[in-house]
Amino acid sequence: MGIDMESIALPLGTDPVRAIRADPVLWELASEQPPFCQPWAGETLPDISRELLAVLPAGAGWVHSFGDRSFEQAEYLLDPKGYRATRTWEERERSMAYRIVHGDEVFAEHATSGQGFRWRCSGTAFLAAAVERIDRLDVVAVRREFSVVEMSELGVYKVHAEEEDDQAFARVLAGLRAFADHCRMVVARELDLIITLY
Repeated sequence: MGIDMESIALPLGTDPVRAIRADPVLWELASEQPPFCQPWAGETLPDISRELLAVLPAGAGWVHSFGDRSFEQAEYLLDPKGYRATRTWEERERSMAYRIVHGDEVFAEHATSGQGFRWRCSGTAFLAAAVERIDRLDVVAVRREFSVVEMSELGVYKVHAEEEDDQAFARVLAGLRAFADHCRMVVARELDLIITLY
């Protein structure tokens, strides 16, 4: 068993999304129904779920990113110096690398995944900036700083200390670029993103 990352693209500024961000009871109702879960056979959807489905773009649903669970490694790759300099959880949450991978801000204090991770979200403008940052990453400079041994010593999630640096770097960079491509598509549709771990 492990922790995976998923995201769903939708417009954060719509009334039903604002409602579940503001109201824990509405969020609780919506979080266990479509579009956030599969429909229950014979179940009548609450009004908030029908309202959310009405603003959900065609074909939208949860998308799994970093299938090898390298999301924290991607955060490290974006800024190895910054990652190693972070001393507290609060500092890490404020870092650009964390916000790019995990979401710019907390979606709502009451919104958590089944494993207790807070939902986070990124607006269209932030996603565009994140994609630009990933696209202009100085790969040579970052590769010099990238170390599997260091990630292992720092306790970065799902690091295999025996993996060679070049292999790990190529794998994590490919995952980060795939995530950027997904964000690029979300931006092109003028949508926002909810991101969570589960």
